[in-house]
Amino acid sequence: MATDDSPHVHVPEQTTLTISDPTDVIAAVPYLLGFHPTDSIVILGIRACATHVRCLLRCDLTDELAEHAAEWAGQLAATLAEAGCGSVIAVGYGSARHITPCVDALRARAPAVGVPVREALRVSDGRYWSYVCDSTECCPHDGVAYDVATSAVPATAVVGGLSVWRDRGVIEEFVAAVNGHRRAQMERATLDAEERAARMRHRLLPSGEAALRAAVRSEGVRVVRAAVGAALRGDLVDAPERIAWLGLLLGSIRVRDEAWARIDTAHLDTHVGLWRQVFRHVRADYSAAPGSLLAFAAWQSGDIALADVVLDRVEEAAPHYTMAALLRRAVRGGMPPERWEPMTPEWLEEVAPLRGSAVPLPASDPTVPKRPIAPTDPETTHGPEEAAGRPDGPATDGGEANPP
Repeated sequence: MATDDSPHVHVPEQTTLTISDPTDVIAAVPYLLGFHPTDSIVILGIRACATHVRCLLRCDLTDELAEHAAEWAGQLAATLAEAGCGSVIAVGYGSARHITPCVDALRARAPAVGVPVREALRVSDGRYWSYVCDSTECCPHDGVAYDVATSAVPATAVVGGLSVWRDRGVIEEFVAAVNGHRRAQMERATLDAEERAARMRHRLLPSGEAALRAAVRSEGVRVVRAAVGAALRGDLVDAPERIAWLGLLLGSIRVRDEAWARIDTAHLDTHVGLWRQVFRHVRADYSAAPGSLLAFAAWQSGDIALADVVLDRVEEAAPHYTMAALLRRAVRGGMPPERWEPMTPEWLEEVAPLRGSAVPLPASDPTVPKRPIAPTDPETTHGPEEAAGRPDGPATDGGEANPP
């Protein structure tokens, strides 16, 4: 890799990691992902006409990926070009059997769309192999031993306050759903919450759908404010019936956005703790909203790895949930968290008043998310304003889940 135009990686707290050679790349990747990758291929898209990383992607290495490497590479190349990348660095962690087909396909497809492969490495057992360098003097057949301690990247990252999870499995365990007796309690509490929603609908629906929606939104905002306020005082919501009711009410987009608007940068650890608590406890079909809130708080705090793991879980539960899709584009597109223009509860009430209709907003550039579009009445997940009982299934309406 040339040193006169070495890529620079900007990460939270304005820390810049300069990667000048393969060892720097290997040292930087865990800080970019937030964990030490295994059996993965990591893609760093370098911004066109600049030396900054624009796009960060990671894929699990599998037999299926190697078998369909050409298709994968074509889609990846298109994504990189669309993101404005001018070159790409690929780093594979694992066996040549899985990595080589992917790298070969990427080197064949990416240059055709104007994204040449700047470097491609395979890393295993303390050695690396370059697919780009043909010189046996610097890249022998048995690989090159490396020591990340010789790179300035780790020291720069540590000084900048960056940390790394040991591996992805630790993160998955950190956000794993509760089980055992606690799960049984939550199952009962969820059924009780759904029955409560049914009674609420039965009582209010004769007054009209608008009255029902207004009542649910008011109740949801009250519950969200109480939960956030208590968390800021060090008291996380813990009672199963409270968690279940909060999880159900978050099915209303307006209620979820109230929680979203209250995630402030001064208390990100508190919001991560609160929404992790809710996410781990609610039933899977109620997990999209608290999971997205958790992912947003994690991303804003600089924990891209945690955000990515949670977004994977949300995608499994609700493949078309729009908040998660928006965050996925921001996280995997390498958007710095500070570029997100936060909304406030006051702004939200102005554009989506609890007892009025939302003010339509102009669409924004999807590659640079600003404030979320104001919620509208049809955009509801599992909420008592639409129906009652058990949910029909995962999200299906192009953004949010259909109500039960």
